[in-house]
Amino acid sequence: MKKYEIAFVGLKNKVHHIAFEVDNTFFEEIEHCPIKKGDLNIDVFFDKKDSFFILDFQVNGTVSLACDRCLEDFDYEMIFDFKLIVKFEERDDKIGDEEDVIYLSKTETHLYLKEVIYDYILINIPIQVVHPKDKNGNDTCNPKVLEKLNVKKIEEDLDPRWAALSKLKKD
Repeated sequence: MKKYEIAFVGLKNKVHHIAFEVDNTFFEEIEHCPIKKGDLNIDVFFDKKDSFFILDFQVNGTVSLACDRCLEDFDYEMIFDFKLIVKFEERDDKIGDEEDVIYLSKTETHLYLKEVIYDYILINIPIQVVHPKDKNGNDTCNPKVLEKLNVKKIEEDLDPRWAALSKLKKD
């Protein structure tokens, strides 16, 4: 079996467990990928039926992302799951009104999941990527960069209208 594909012809109608590993080579093979390194385990529970499939994905691991604030790379923990339905239907555009549905021709013998896996990894990266706070609630960004950015000063220079509200919050 090639990486990230399921050869479903000949499989019995039942739930099959398939495990994939996503590593650095996965991301290196994708042009203009914002992720350079990663180590993810993907468990797929492939429920084969006569006329359709249900795939439950469970993703767990880390990807290396650049912090939007200090620009240093850090390991971002990813734990998420998603469901995908595969239907056999002849469609020219392969796109329907339903979310999380893939349409295959009845002549297909393999289900290729690399693009689907990549899309869901990207979807689960937050819009703003910053270092997580430590257990005490402190920033873990590079302190030299934070000093240069003068983040604390920016937070203190609030609009006076908001400053009055923040006093209420403290009381």
